[in-house]
Formats: sequence, structure tokens, C-alpha cells
Amino acid sequence: MKIFLIFFSVFFIFSIVTCTTNGDQTNTNGTNSNFDDVVLPSNFPGNITGALPDNEAMKFVRDMGIAINIGNTLDAIGSNSWHAGENGWGNPNITQSFIKALKNYGYKSIRLPVTWAEYIGAAPDYTIGKCVFNCGNCPNRMDRAAEVVKWILDEDMYCIINLHHDGGHSDKSWILNASKNFDTAKDQFIKIWKQIAVRFAGASDKLIFESMNEVGFDDVWGQWGGGSGTKKQAFDLLNALNQTFVDTVRGVQGNEDRFLLIAGYWTNIGHSCDPLFKMPEDTIDHRLILSVHYYDPSTFCIAEERNNSWGFRDSWGTASDYNHLKNEYDKLKTNYLDKGIPVIMGEYGVAFKNKIESSRVEWMAAVTQISLNYGICPVLWDTGGEINRRSPYVMRNTLKRVWEIVE
Repeated sequence: MKIFLIFFSVFFIFSIVTCTTNGDQTNTNGTNSNFDDVVLPSNFPGNITGALPDNEAMKFVRDMGIAINIGNTLDAIGSNSWHAGENGWGNPNITQSFIKALKNYGYKSIRLPVTWAEYIGAAPDYTIGKCVFNCGNCPNRMDRAAEVVKWILDEDMYCIINLHHDGGHSDKSWILNASKNFDTAKDQFIKIWKQIAVRFAGASDKLIFESMNEVGFDDVWGQWGGGSGTKKQAFDLLNALNQTFVDTVRGVQGNEDRFLLIAGYWTNIGHSCDPLFKMPEDTIDHRLILSVHYYDPSTFCIAEERNNSWGFRDSWGTASDYNHLKNEYDKLKTNYLDKGIPVIMGEYGVAFKNKIESSRVEWMAAVTQISLNYGICPVLWDTGGEINRRSPYVMRNTLKRVWEIVE
């Protein structure tokens, strides 16, 4: 089995497991420690936004503040024999009161991951509607997404919606088919994004469309070896889909100047800073934003078992750890920020199990703070473990401490 498949399986399990965490104030699977005294080091990278270009897109992203994902909910996906729906990965339906609670906690922006695959009709129209399993009680996916988006915008918050596990490896995921039949996948990609763009045409400019989520073509060029083609061919596929996304949205009236979030290759910082990755061309200046994710080191952020085959760490916070964090963000500065291209850190987070809580606090605080210091919007990946999805929506004490540390 390829290393990637092992990694993907672990990450998928991580996503499922964290959605069942009840937001209690202690982590019985990990090591409780005093996190009240956690602070960032005195030599932590300072605010550099004053030295960066100050165009409209850069200002827009800075104004988004601190953000959070509502993960494992509208993005849940099943298989050919099982329909996940909104509750399939363990979370309740999103409510308007939950959106209000997130705002009250200080969040200015919400990323709303949406998987459309289980609600897409047959070719050639690929109409988004009720689930293809004919469950009878599933709401129209477009209507449901629009309802939650409205709740977010009504709170004067920023909102990101995307194609999430449509680009994954589940039975009904389809974007990766582009490596086998590009024209067919492109046609579906166009028709899905056109429907979304039409439905939200004229919506607040605080609504951001994100092309896709964590997509790369390892069957063409394997990150750790293998593949039927070249690295350039793999990157060209993603570049072409991102260009198709921009062209499609701009072609729908009411979205001519909407801010668009462009998924980097695997949303990995290194791959997205590779010269082979290209930001799309646009018909308007300063409206494109790069999307990357950060789960680094994976042995700390994702691995949950001490005997994990590809490594495990229960703590974070050495000088080397901080240097690595700064080096990764400096890549974004050199390749994007210095050129006036803003960045959204669309996901970052750390597992709960077998982790030292003070290290979780330190890692989350460090990533949040350096993002803000570099003018990057940080979007915490949460599936109900950091903030309970059921009223009264209790925030985990570790996350409260992160908010106290971050300036």
C-alpha cells in the first residue's frame, strides 16, 4: 500500500473520530497538563503586514480575522451502499443558534465545507437536488447549503463554500476522474459550479467560492513515488480545473467580482509554492486568493497512536519546531504575499488522542498568531471537539486559552 493511502486512511479516521469528541474540558485519552502558563516565545515572528502590498484582496483577507470550519457535517459522504447525509459522521444538523454562538466566541469567518456528490443527478445536466439514494427525507442539497450560508451572512460574517469530498476517494467522489477522462470531469465541474454560481449570484461579497479541497493526482505523479505520468502533467490537471473554475464563475452574472479561493496542489504549502503550480488568469484584478492547509508535523497533528508506522509525537514546541513553522510561512510570503496574492489557511488543527494538552494549545496558538502576523486568515478545522455542536455550544478550555494568547 502506498504511503499516501495509509496517510489518507489515518486522516479520514481522524476526521471521523474527532467529530465524536464531546468538547469536555479534559482529554482522557491524552496527557493533561497545565496550559494556563503557555505563551509564545519572545522571538516569535512579528507582524509584517505593513511591509506587504496593500491591494483590495490583501485587505479583504486581513478583515476576515480568525475563522473556523464546520467540518464533518455538510461535507460528510458515504459510499455506493450508504448515504451519509448531514448527520452521517456523528454531528447534528447545523443550526442558526450555532452560527450565532461562533460569532459570539469571536469568529468573523466560517468555512462551510460542502460535498455535493451524493446529490448530483445524471449526465449531461448533473443537476444538484435531493440525494440520489431517494431517501425521502433528505433536503435538497442546494437549498440546505443556501440556508446555512444565509445564516452566516446574516450575522455579517464571511463564508467560504467549496466542493469538498467531491475531490476525495469515496465511491461517489468524481473530481479525480479528471486524470482518466478530463473532458468528462471538466464538463461536470463546469455544470456543478455554474449551478452554485447561479444560486448565489448577487450574494454578499463576503461569500467566497473555493474551487475544491485537497486535490492532487497521485495516479499521474505520486508524491512518494509511482504514477503513470509526470509531475508537470499532474499539476497541469489541477491548474486546468482551477482555471475552469474561475472562467465558469466569472461567466455567471452577479459573480463578476466575487473573491475566489484557489486550491493549491494538495493544498500543501511546498507543492503550492512549486513553479509548476499556477494561479489562474482572471478578468478582474485582486480577486484571487490561494488556499493551503497546515497539519505539520503530521506525526503530531494527525497521528494518534504511539506505535504509528510513520511516526508519532505527543508534544510540540522546540526551537526547531518554531523554525520550521516560520520557514513554511516564509515560503508563502516569498511566493504569494510579497506579490500581492493573499492566502487563506483553510484548515489547520491537531488530534486530541495521546497528546499533551499544553502542546496542543501552543501549536494552535502559534499557527493562529503567525497567520495573523502574515495577513493570512487562519481557519481552524473543527468537527465538534473544540466547540460542542449541541447547545450551549461549550468551547474546550484549551481553545479558550488559545484565544487568550493570540493578539
